[in-house]
Amino acid sequence: MNNQNKKLEAAFIFGFISLLLCGVGDWLIGYEPEGGEPLIYGITTTAIAGVPTWFYVLSFFFGFLSGFGCLYFAPAVMKTLDLKGISKDSKMYKLMGFGLKSAPMMFVSFHAACCIVLLMIQAALRSGLDISSADSVYLIPAATAMLPFLIWCYICDIPVTIAYMYFTLKGKLGISKAAFILCPMGLSIAAKIIAAVMVALGSKWSFLTACGESWGYAFMCLAFYFAVKKDVRSDK
Repeated sequence: MNNQNKKLEAAFIFGFISLLLCGVGDWLIGYEPEGGEPLIYGITTTAIAGVPTWFYVLSFFFGFLSGFGCLYFAPAVMKTLDLKGISKDSKMYKLMGFGLKSAPMMFVSFHAACCIVLLMIQAALRSGLDISSADSVYLIPAATAMLPFLIWCYICDIPVTIAYMYFTLKGKLGISKAAFILCPMGLSIAAKIIAAVMVALGSKWSFLTACGESWGYAFMCLAFYFAVKKDVRSDK
């Protein structure tokens, strides 16, 4: 029993670290020097021409790493629910399973799409393409590339968030109910509120809040780690 729990703990720690780094990758994607003009529905600006290319390359790598993190922590989450005595036939169990089923592919593909789009736009701006031409050339391709993955994110995030909040608030995981916010949509919404405040105050560091969703998964892993750790202590 303890050996199994130790494997679950290791999976959650790896998930925590990989998704925490994924959040750092979100910072690298979101960083833009000041003074740029809006491009592609305002999702980026011409200032990305001055962003070091390695920012996007490293972010791509962190996104790739997060896929492996999800690959290990997703089944560990479901195993933990089994150990907690939660029925596989319950709606929330099935909802969590559905949300986690394609999370590894979602993280890798969305980071890949974002980084590739930004690298292409950056290359065009550096080659001397004017703003209006860059906007018209990449408007449809960027939207076509990123919108499906954005929808995919919500397809994964919303079920996981609902199920996790339910299990936490109902005391099913044996952790503090205050930890209910440590989930994809929980930290994502909190990060957006913080970002709005920072923008209103004129802060140039609002891009640091882009990690909300990734860190939501990261700290959810940490919450499950302590849920398993508590069981080990109880056994002793």
